[in-house]
Amino acid sequence: MKQNIREFLMQKALILFRPEDIDVSARDFMSTYASYMREVGIVGKEPNGHVVFPSKTAPVEEGYAEFFDEWVTLSEALEIHTAVSMDLYTDAWFARDPKYQTMTASGQAMPHQICPNREEFWEYGSEIVKELGAYPIDEILLFGVGFIRDEFCFCDRCRKEFAPLVDQEPARLTHGYLTENPDYHDKWHEWRTEKVLQGLRVLQSAADSLIGDEGNRFKPLKISVEVLVDPESGLTEGGKKAYGYDYTKIREITGGLMINLFPWSPVLPTPGTADYNDLVESMYFVKEFSRRGGIVSLFRWGVSSIEQLRELKTLGKDVGIDRFVTSFGYPKDYPVRRESAIGNY
Repeated sequence: MKQNIREFLMQKALILFRPEDIDVSARDFMSTYASYMREVGIVGKEPNGHVVFPSKTAPVEEGYAEFFDEWVTLSEALEIHTAVSMDLYTDAWFARDPKYQTMTASGQAMPHQICPNREEFWEYGSEIVKELGAYPIDEILLFGVGFIRDEFCFCDRCRKEFAPLVDQEPARLTHGYLTENPDYHDKWHEWRTEKVLQGLRVLQSAADSLIGDEGNRFKPLKISVEVLVDPESGLTEGGKKAYGYDYTKIREITGGLMINLFPWSPVLPTPGTADYNDLVESMYFVKEFSRRGGIVSLFRWGVSSIEQLRELKTLGKDVGIDRFVTSFGYPKDYPVRRESAIGNY
């Protein structure tokens, strides 16, 4: 890797690494950098749907199982807080089956993302949570949570369930029909949010089941839920409606929130500008979330310079967040993920 890893780790951020980006063994990596780490992350389930550890549930990306096992074993022995990322609805392997693909009102399917209104997929995700929880890790960083944007989902299942709530036939339900009636549009947001929350409850229940007499863990497995905050979707308030978030209920369910800052916009606003002040103001919920025992992290993809990390820390100071998670690169499906999120599909 070209980045100065030591310099980043000295900034006390949690860096999310991909196994394929590390060109030495896990033991050699830990031997070199462990003294600079209080917490560290490793990708566990990619947007392609494959996992990097032995699994009876999901397809396995060959060649990384030994690395993953050594990584989490050593980080536990060295008392380093260990996080593993897991993409949820962004799962191209599961979405090979068209019936699970999320869909626009015009019938265009998204082959990179699962409709969040799928109980069977919640159970699938919960089995992966249990498999991860069998390892000595502390936290799952849960990515790809929620709907793509306000125009989703209009698959057959969503149409059949939601159309009767707004006095419409499933086949005739359109996004325009909803936006023309504010009450119907509000119902749309509420209904979608509840689907996202139901999925999170299933995953959290799986994590909780690993504790106690029935499980093999002695400490809780935390789940930090990614929420997207971007001007393309109206910052935090727009994001709640576009993606199906409820920050208060996420705190009640998992206790962890990971704000993915400006995922679709490359440049953060400059402190002191109107855009920056709007961003700070939009983070109004953070202090209450933390006061009630929740943990909030700021996250950004593609942080490749210390200056970018310091920008993140400056914002964190202004909004009351002191935990920072970053990755050097972007998800492999980032182009299609971005294009679908900003409405080009």
